[in-house]
Amino acid sequence: MTRAARHARVWPPLYRAGRAAVTAWGRALNGFEVAGRGNIPADRGCLVVCNHLADCDGMYVGAALPGLPREVQHLVTGRHHDSSPLVREVLLRVGLEPVRTDGTEMAALRHARRVLQDGGIVVIYPEGFPGYSARVGAFAAGVGWLALTPGIHVVPAAIWGTHRVMRHGLPVARGPVRVAFGPAGTIDGPEGSRAERVARVTARMRHDVQRLVDAVAAGGPPA
Repeated sequence: MTRAARHARVWPPLYRAGRAAVTAWGRALNGFEVAGRGNIPADRGCLVVCNHLADCDGMYVGAALPGLPREVQHLVTGRHHDSSPLVREVLLRVGLEPVRTDGTEMAALRHARRVLQDGGIVVIYPEGFPGYSARVGAFAAGVGWLALTPGIHVVPAAIWGTHRVMRHGLPVARGPVRVAFGPAGTIDGPEGSRAERVARVTARMRHDVQRLVDAVAAGGPPA
């Protein structure tokens, strides 16, 4: 019998401690700047769509977001969850939901949709793997599927500088690290089949994130 998948459930003491440690570390050693935090809506579920620059993106994006009591979860590739049972437990407890490419990714997306419908925040990195550059890669269609969740806000986000902090799990240099959140919006759902709507929304999200990354990488204000 196949054991039912366990999904990310935040343990508040661990989440708060990790968030405080990353914030202090970033400010002391890297320089940590956050713009547009007020664009995260407080009254409904919010899907944050961010570029994936380096392995440590999630730490800084998580620290940049408003803290608990709202549930915050990050959809991440599942490879780190397989390293050991202890690592898996810690990652689940800080809200890292594994997305896999073995046919089970829909379970993670459905779990994320429930979090959104309950008023939580879900962060997704649709490129899947770090790109280490300002060029935003192709987005997986799952971001469009989630963005079409009724009643939620969608916020584009950009991170810059983490590629100069850590690469392949090893520290390489210092930042600064900048995180910016763009204006929140709703997805009305264009006409067409479900697949066509998902494709158009996915392309729109990639365009919005690329524009924000270009602005942040150039050192200017968020677009």
